[in-house]
Amino acid sequence: MFEPTILSVIFFLLVMIVVYLWASKRNLAKNRALTPKEYLWKLKQISDKSEHELFHIAAEEKGWPEYQVERHFRRYLEDQTLPEYVKEFLEDGKQYINAYRPKRGEFLNKRLLLFYSLFALLTIGGSFIFCLYIFPRIFPYPDGKSIPKLAKPYIFRAISLADRRLYEQACIELERACDLGYCEDYDLKKREGVCQ
Repeated sequence: MFEPTILSVIFFLLVMIVVYLWASKRNLAKNRALTPKEYLWKLKQISDKSEHELFHIAAEEKGWPEYQVERHFRRYLEDQTLPEYVKEFLEDGKQYINAYRPKRGEFLNKRLLLFYSLFALLTIGGSFIFCLYIFPRIFPYPDGKSIPKLAKPYIFRAISLADRRLYEQACIELERACDLGYCEDYDLKKREGVCQ
């Protein structure tokens, strides 16, 4: 069976691989050329206008009549085909659309930093609380005796070794627990003649 340190290193490496793949996928997506539909969506996000309004603005700029705009927009809703005047409009504004950087996308956004700080605090603090307070109450020592916290691992290890019939090593663990202040089991096993 793997040691806990090996498992934690493997887990860390897996997380790093996932982060690397995610970052490389995002970089590939940023570097590829956008389609006219993606430019339309991006312009919609920038301008807070609907596609219908953008169709009308493009038609007005390129000199197309109103009745054809409605027909072209219905066709766009049916099969997602963009008319030529919208493509030309997007091609003219491509440089400005690509240059736009939203203000909300800052790296040091205070709300985002606050969220991740609280999330990390809850995750790390919650795991400490679980390990130190909740887990020992779920799985208490079998006899219910009070054992000093530092001696508990040695007692549990001695029980595990005794179950595997490794009495000599179990006695060593009981002696270590006795050095930390819990000698009842060690004294009992010495009286029974199991430990020396």
